[in-house]
Amino acid sequence: MNVAELLERFPRDDVVVLVDRSATPPEQVTASALRERALRCGAGLAARGLAPFTRIGLLAANCGQYYDVMFGAPAAGLVFVPLNTRLPAETQAYILEDAHVQLVISDAEHAPLVPPDMPHIVIGTAEWDDLVAHEPLSEAAAVDDNDIAVQIYTSGSTGRPKGVLLTHRNVTFTVLEYGAAMPGEVMLVSAPLYHKNASMSSKLAFANGATVVLLGGFTASGYIEAITEHRVTMCSGVPTMFALVTAEIASRVAAGHEVPDLSSVQRAFIGSAPLTEALYDDVQRLLPQAVVSNGYGTTEAVLEFGPHLEGKPRPKISVGHQHPKVELRLVDPDTGEDSDAGELWVRSPGVMTGYHNLPDVTAERLTDGWYHTGDLMTRDEDGWYYFVGRVDDMFVCAGENIYPDAVEQMLEKHPGVHQAVVVPVPDELKGQLPAAFVRAEPGHTLSADEVKQHALANGPAYAHPRHVWIVDEIPLASTAKIDRNGLVARASELVKADSP
Repeated sequence: MNVAELLERFPRDDVVVLVDRSATPPEQVTASALRERALRCGAGLAARGLAPFTRIGLLAANCGQYYDVMFGAPAAGLVFVPLNTRLPAETQAYILEDAHVQLVISDAEHAPLVPPDMPHIVIGTAEWDDLVAHEPLSEAAAVDDNDIAVQIYTSGSTGRPKGVLLTHRNVTFTVLEYGAAMPGEVMLVSAPLYHKNASMSSKLAFANGATVVLLGGFTASGYIEAITEHRVTMCSGVPTMFALVTAEIASRVAAGHEVPDLSSVQRAFIGSAPLTEALYDDVQRLLPQAVVSNGYGTTEAVLEFGPHLEGKPRPKISVGHQHPKVELRLVDPDTGEDSDAGELWVRSPGVMTGYHNLPDVTAERLTDGWYHTGDLMTRDEDGWYYFVGRVDDMFVCAGENIYPDAVEQMLEKHPGVHQAVVVPVPDELKGQLPAAFVRAEPGHTLSADEVKQHALANGPAYAHPRHVWIVDEIPLASTAKIDRNGLVARASELVKADSP
């Protein structure tokens, strides 16, 4: 089954399946129109003489045309490569070269990030209009289940982005078995479509007879407005988004305004980052009639969990019960034995085939079809799973993976930085924030603000250290390695001391 054929599952062609609020005024798109747009885009790409499995990059903020390319590329037998708009030009260039992308489609805002020698079409230009003016393909290209459909990049432990290879079978299995959207549901999508949270939510909606209300970007006020205007029944997003929404409503109430009517929301799905019990309670109070769920999934394997097979109620911050179509193991990192506490391994038709051009990394993370997630979990006596943390040092800030080594390498490119160690510190809004201990080069005078500005200029904004401490020495543990645990504790103490 071609990924593009997910658009053929809607029971009625005349029903609105997309409300595109990135457009002014918002555009309503029916099932037949959305499918035709994708097939027109696919026809335009095919007319360029691109060979099967050619990589097509998309660098754009949320917009209705995003779906044209997301489904149009695989409809033409090509491979869709979503690009993170928050990455700097240097990293974009690396990804484009690594993936052998032959054409980039972008919006005008992000066009400057595309290398000048790369074939490039900007949405909204005459060239884009020509691309989507072709007669639509009569049907999506015939594909093998194991053909690559999507190559999506995720940061590696060394900071180099890794291309996750997802087949048509990987994607369609996940969408059709996930069961998170129901016919007639109105789903609000505001996270970036290059992110698995938003792209998977959209596919689930389109494949199951639901309607997507798409925001061009997230703001708390825009999120609330969309819910009330369109009577949204299902919300999805990362914990930070929901924290900002609850804060916005609290601020309005404190200013004497009425609480907005969010009674239409029946389900709230929070994922892509750890969910605290406090935020769960805040969201539940905000949406008392809704079922609030703590979601889990990785780019490499989205589907792991579902409801309890015996119908038992889900504990509030559990990530779920083992899905019946998925195999799961918890492996003790020290002994390698199965346990009720350990690293989550998953095996299913939804697991990636590997990392692009990284056979050694693939071999480390895939064993006989078992994907080693790197996430530590526990399982209770009823079979409910709970997220504990990462096996390695990676941490999550507002849904974005941050790898200390990558940030440290970037900081140490500053001529005044001799050594840098990046650790997480707790944050009520974003879960965790990066903080840095920095040792200056001898003879250099270095300020915390200078380090922060260097980070903002040379890496994604979400990864820049919010706290920087200039130190004389970096402490070592008894193993002669950096005492990261000690620095994590020290950073937490310093942040508390600085708090009002």
